Amino acid sequence: MTLRAEHVCYAYGTAPVLADCSLTLRPGELVFLLGVNGAGKSTLLKLLAGVLDVQQGAVYCGDEALHRMSPRQRARCAAYLPQFTPAVDMTVEEYVLLGAVPYLSFGAVPGRGWRARVAAVLSEMELSALAGCGMGEISGGERQRAALAQVLLTQAPFLLLDEPTAHLDVRRQHEFLQRLRGLSAQQGKGILVSVHDPNLALRYAERVAVLSEGGLQEVACAPTMGPELEARLRRSYGAALRYTTGELFDWIEERG
Repeated sequence: MTLRAEHVCYAYGTAPVLADCSLTLRPGELVFLLGVNGAGKSTLLKLLAGVLDVQQGAVYCGDEALHRMSPRQRARCAAYLPQFTPAVDMTVEEYVLLGAVPYLSFGAVPGRGWRARVAAVLSEMELSALAGCGMGEISGGERQRAALAQVLLTQAPFLLLDEPTAHLDVRRQHEFLQRLRGLSAQQGKGILVSVHDPNLALRYAERVAVLSEGGLQEVACAPTMGPELEARLRRSYGAALRYTTGELFDWIEERG
């Protein structure tokens, strides 16, 4: 099964954002989405998740068009993490537990199995001590980690993450992206991540998709930036780029 956008177009009013974009996300791969602010990264993720309805083209989960699926079916196909996490009126544990909702019958209460999984992901995200705190009582970075924990709880085969590392420090960025790599390799999850930093993409991605002027271009990723990817990023960002080798990340891994 794949999650794919086929010839998707989208505009806000008269302002086009995406034009004839096609992208396929396969099980077991980690793909990074790059582009400047306003390039359409968030819009594409929302279309793939079914949060926005496609205006032209189509999005498919397997052989089923997303617009023919119920919200529950969409949530079981792809888990979506928005760019900003609201300070909702619930505890961190309750918020993370919302990841179980698509798998429960109407009115059902999550059992011990789900609560054990919540405890596990809270531990992974170093949030166990905050489980009983209100979402409005913790910092923005901690709320982001709670949202990441909610996504990690899901059983969806595809994860769509909109700038998930934006509020994380360098160590936690590294740890989280390592976790995503493990999810794709060991559990076969297909993961699409939008970021601003090409260095993160070069370090972790199997493929990179670059959004520029409404169009989408895919490039296979190598350990270092190849000429084709570098040229496309220069055109997209409109400036010379500086990027690192793996040495910085190796140092972070060694130092913890």
